Amino acid sequence: MGNVLTRLITFLLLPFYTNILKPSDYGLATLVFVFIGFMNIIYNYGLDSSFMRFYSEDKDEKSRSKYLSTAIWLSVATSIFFSLIVLAISQTLSASLLKSDEYKILFVLTSGIIFLDSISHVPFAFLRFREKSKQFINIKIVNVLLTFGLNIYFVAILKKGISGIFISNFIASLVTTIILYLLILPSVRFLFDFKKAKSMVNFGIPFIPAGLSATTMQMIDRYILKNLTDISTVGIYSAGYKLGIFMLLITSAFYYAWQPFFLKMGKKEESRPIFARVFTYFIAITSFLWILVSAFIHELIHFKLFGFSILGPEYYDCESIIPIILLAYIFQGVYLNFLPGIYFEKKTKYITIFCGLGALVNVLLNFILIPLFGILGAAFATLAGFVVLSFSTYWVSQKLFYVPYEWKRVLIIVFAWTISSFLIFISSGSILIKLLAVSLLPIFLTLLRFFEKEELNFLKNRGKSA
Repeated sequence: MGNVLTRLITFLLLPFYTNILKPSDYGLATLVFVFIGFMNIIYNYGLDSSFMRFYSEDKDEKSRSKYLSTAIWLSVATSIFFSLIVLAISQTLSASLLKSDEYKILFVLTSGIIFLDSISHVPFAFLRFREKSKQFINIKIVNVLLTFGLNIYFVAILKKGISGIFISNFIASLVTTIILYLLILPSVRFLFDFKKAKSMVNFGIPFIPAGLSATTMQMIDRYILKNLTDISTVGIYSAGYKLGIFMLLITSAFYYAWQPFFLKMGKKEESRPIFARVFTYFIAITSFLWILVSAFIHELIHFKLFGFSILGPEYYDCESIIPIILLAYIFQGVYLNFLPGIYFEKKTKYITIFCGLGALVNVLLNFILIPLFGILGAAFATLAGFVVLSFSTYWVSQKLFYVPYEWKRVLIIVFAWTISSFLIFISSGSILIKLLAVSLLPIFLTLLRFFEKEELNFLKNRGKSA
């Protein structure tokens, strides 16, 4: 829920930005955020994942404390180094990425934002592993409220434009990072273990190309769109992509719970059927959400409240890409489901290879499809990249740690989803047909005996207790 709240700010700010900023201005801001996305991978270099990997294996609390302290000071030192570089070349970045050096201030602010976000990764990972969910969510709530309130103040009231967006993000990151460190500092020691640092870096380094490849699949299309079309098209596409948040919330929240869960379960025999059941219900839930959002996305983006719609009228053309982006995020979640075997055997090099393969497919298809189909082509290229990533990960992970996935039940979900999707496609805007499409998924699952008796009893008992 804490991660959902952080992502939710993207949704809350979308109507604000698209009703105030022109598509060209929103496109510029998006390109800077794309830069932040890429740099976050380099700054973090998989340190949070490697920290959780070694911290979970080590059962000695004194040794665990060394892992935490070493990871904290390592992240602070390297983040300072990287931010000084970004600060030094901020004018060059503005000229090369935005085609004008007048936006230097955006990259100055960005150097601070990425620094603060980077040194927060390990502390947040520590809270997740220790299951400090209340502390985690409270910090996320502070971040959401600050980011939203400061954006209103700097962008709408002070009319700072796109610079106001990054001033707001810097202040919000600063305050939440201070709070986070006040909470975890009692657990941190002033010590640094070079051997443990080397182990974590060696484990985490493969995450850099993997992370860059994954970010490429999600973000590089903005730069390609800028070069093949114009900055306004980037803004319109980015607005539609942001509405993929309905699925991103699910996959992100799932990942934040899934990673520490499967690491704790480990390679035990009883883990296999549990992992399979998790995958089945992930597909069921995300399929239903896809049907629900896709059926009513037109009504949603055109709905007006106090004269404002979720998207400003200049951004309505992005509607066609939203179901495709939602589906891409489902396949991102499928990929996450298939990770245990690779983690258990410490074969993170495969993550690098498969993310690189997915990114390559994405980039090539962007150059092929954007000239033919515009933003729709960019969306299909993103989907294709995640499909390649998920299937290749499944192929290797099953060899490393076999999981008996419930493919018969998954096929039932896919069949029901296909029928519902077809009804949405032929609905021609009919609310009645769309409602039928949404209701058909659970009906089909029931008629085709998807739910097992023990699951139905569990749901009944939960309903009675609620």
